[in-house]
This record gives sequence, structure tokens and C-alpha cells, in this order.
Amino acid sequence: MVEAGERAFPPIEELRRGIERPASAVTRERAIGVACGVLSVLLFSSFTLVSRLGFSSSLTLPDIAALRFGIGGLLLLPVLLRYGLAGVRWRDAAGLALFGGLGFALVAYAGFALAPAAHGAVLLHGTLPLFTFVILSLTSSQASTGYRRFGILLIAAGILLMAYDSWAGATLRQLAGDGFLLLASLFWSAYGVLARRLGLPPAQGAAIVAVVSMCCFLPVYAFLPGKALFLVGGRELLLQAVVQGVLIGAVSIFVYTRAVAALGPAVTALFTAAVPCVTTLAAMPLLSEYPSHVGSIGVGVVTLGMAVILRPREKQIAPPQSLPGERT
Repeated sequence: MVEAGERAFPPIEELRRGIERPASAVTRERAIGVACGVLSVLLFSSFTLVSRLGFSSSLTLPDIAALRFGIGGLLLLPVLLRYGLAGVRWRDAAGLALFGGLGFALVAYAGFALAPAAHGAVLLHGTLPLFTFVILSLTSSQASTGYRRFGILLIAAGILLMAYDSWAGATLRQLAGDGFLLLASLFWSAYGVLARRLGLPPAQGAAIVAVVSMCCFLPVYAFLPGKALFLVGGRELLLQAVVQGVLIGAVSIFVYTRAVAALGPAVTALFTAAVPCVTTLAAMPLLSEYPSHVGSIGVGVVTLGMAVILRPREKQIAPPQSLPGERT
């Protein structure tokens, strides 16, 4: 019973729980972001490897793009019907679809078609941290720390080492393909920054990308000649449908957007620097491709750069403040 004139305070234990809850929520959100970042690495690595297998068959660029956009769009259509475009301008929706869906995928597939697919892991996913860093530096006033800049330089050096052997004696066709891959990396970096600034729920953002891309591409694909979707074996078609349509066309967009929402575009992009390393290791047993000594050193330098940026930093803990009703 509170006497007249006496100020009522909630119990000290209740106030402490109210203070501790945000800290636990931040920890949980960061754990979700890290898990989504690691899953993105695995999905992007499978994208590179399976795309290489697809282009070695009779499937063409439009065929693989139709699987990606058609299946991914249909899977996420119910999500878009639920959320709609509430709070999203058509200009922003078009930008999400361009940078994260239709534009990114078509440019990336063009790069795979012109250049060796091995370049994709290095030039497409490996350069995402660099392009994201540049975009944020140009569009944000937030200053980057010295250790982050040093880590970015290490990643850039590692990427150059991994690409050195591929660029030596490259043809004009390969260089054009490499240009497309770099452009695709720029597109995806822009998508990560735009998705974070719009602040959309990850499911809604992924649905906008997949459905808008599907509606734009499938009508065009219907009139294209020379479709080869049903000219390949059932097992190969199933593999491409599951990876390109389900895992890449739907799951990877949601997972990456969720990581961006939790960690921000800069930190999330750092995870993709591991894609060249994972792809290089996976290509040895799957494709019998082994990196050179220079390429192996590049893998180590990229890994070191990620460790420098992502390692936990010591923070100064402020002394606890006294709570209402508690004597100091």
C-alpha cells in the first residue's frame, strides 16, 4: 500500500529485467544474423557450382533464369499477397527487383556464360564487401574504423591473388564476362544497402524481388525461341529447379535480407568474402579443380581479412546506474 505523497516505483527486480531484456534481444538478433550470413555463404557457393553445371548442359541463360524467377516468384507470391506493397513506393519496389532479382541475375548469368564460371565465386561474391563499403562510404556519413578498412584491404588483396591466374592470358570474351560479374556484384551490394534503408520485413522484401522479377521476365521468356527446359534429363532439371528456383530464387533472398536487417549491409557483405574459399574447397572433390599456390594464398588472405573485421572488439562497460527506489 502506497502512502499519500509517496511515489510508487515498480519492484527493483522488474526494472532489472526490463533493462536486461533489450540486451538479450540484441544478442539473439545478432545470432540470427550470423546464422543467416553463414547460410548465405553456403547458398551462394551452391549458386556458383550449380550454375556452372547448368551452362555445361544444353540449358541456356533464359532457361536457367526462367527456373529462378518462375519458381521463386510462385513460392513467394502468397507472401506478397499478404504484405502487399504497403509503405513501399513503386520506385523502391522496382529498385529492389532490379538490384536483387532481375537485373542482378541476368547480368550474373551473362558473366557465367562469357567467362569461366570459376570467376563467379571471386569476382561476383568475393567483391561484395568492397562494393558495399564503397556504396556506404558515398551515401552515408558514418565513418569506418581503422581495423575495418584494414580488413577490407586484406580481402581486396586476397581477391586479386585468387583472380591473378585467371586473368593471366585472358581473352576479350573472358574480360567481358568478368565485367558482367563485377556489375552483378555492384547490383547485389546496392540491393543490400537499399533493403536496409527501406527497413522492410525480410519476407516482404524477398517477395517483392521474386514476384516483380517473375512478372517482368516470364512474359518475355514465353516468346523466346530455342527453349531447352525439356531437352535435358529429369535429374539435371530437378537439380537446377531446386537450387536455382527454390534455394536461390526464394530462400537466399530472404536469408540475405534477414541478415542485412540484423547486422547491416556492411557486416553481412563480409560473409560473402568466404564464398570463393568455400567454392574453391568444394570444387576440388566435385569438379576436380585445384587452386594454384597463389590462389591458395589468396584464400588465406581473404580469411584473415574477415577475421580482422569480424573479431569481437573490447568495449568499455559503463558502471551500472542506480534504479528508482534503490540507494546508491
